[in-house]
Amino acid sequence: MRLRHFLIFAFFITGFVFVDCAAADDGGKHDEESISNARRAFNQAIRDQDVAAIGGFLAPGYHIVTGRSQQSHGVAAERDLWASMFAADPTFVCQRDSRELRINHAWGLAEELGDWNCYFTAENQPVHASGVYAAKWQRTLGGTWLIQSEVFTTMDCKGNEQGCKPPDPIGDS
Repeated sequence: MRLRHFLIFAFFITGFVFVDCAAADDGGKHDEESISNARRAFNQAIRDQDVAAIGGFLAPGYHIVTGRSQQSHGVAAERDLWASMFAADPTFVCQRDSRELRINHAWGLAEELGDWNCYFTAENQPVHASGVYAAKWQRTLGGTWLIQSEVFTTMDCKGNEQGCKPPDPIGDS
């Protein structure tokens, strides 16, 4: 019985790799370039404080966990959050820099790992928060890559207490 399961597993993995390689006629460069270009354009939309453009990079069911562990779901909620951040602090800017991109071409899924830096003002003092992120991308039927989810982890924060306020603790159950 174990041998049968192993053979089924081996066949599945071998078949998956075959399909994956066959689906990427250009070696996957088109998908990689598309995601990289989308990330650069997303960063530019943040610099431009263009809430509509930011929403254009997000899948309808987009979900985020911020560096302060706040969560939101959906494109409309995310646009509202960006709009309120920009209105409250016109100096707010974030940059996401991809370190690694792994793509499942056959399924139209990708994982992006990277570093982020945000600069903003809290109580009239500059703040710099930075950390790491993971993003899940999915390709639409039309070939556009959209972000399904992002998780940000703050690794460092320099600034005043209000700007570098840690997330609320999680209670024990």
